[in-house]
Amino acid sequence: MFKQGIFPVNKLLWLKMKPVSKTVDPNDSDYLSLISELNQELGLLTGDTGESSFSTESFNPSTDSIVVVYSDKKPMGTGCIRYINKGTCEIKRMYSKKKGVGKFLISELERVAIQLGYSEAVLSTRRINENAVNFYSSQRYLEIDGYGNYVGVERSICMGKKLTP
Repeated sequence: MFKQGIFPVNKLLWLKMKPVSKTVDPNDSDYLSLISELNQELGLLTGDTGESSFSTESFNPSTDSIVVVYSDKKPMGTGCIRYINKGTCEIKRMYSKKKGVGKFLISELERVAIQLGYSEAVLSTRRINENAVNFYSSQRYLEIDGYGNYVGVERSICMGKKLTP
């Protein structure tokens, strides 16, 4: 346990690196590289890469977005926003390479979602992925009923959050 005001070295380095984000299209090489890493990690953890849950062919730039986070000009994380309905988006394919990146990334995804007119974000992850479930909970996402393809899927946990500007 760290004393208040004292951070582990890697967190201090992350804070000094001043992360930046940018929105990209589905063919962006940094995005594709990060998604490849995500697919490998999910495959090892869950036995499923999750690739089938997000199709770049269905990407609509007027309602969807992809964010890549950089630190020291290196891609460190990514996530997607996908249209669910008029006020709700889904966060998909979120991945961060280092601790601390995820918090910045999700705040950027939420900021972009609000800019696109969304007032609520939902997501689904595998229950076995405890790090992800704990992370989303720490960001005030609450468990919700299954939606879409996740209705009745016991291995998945669906979570949601009201977005505020």
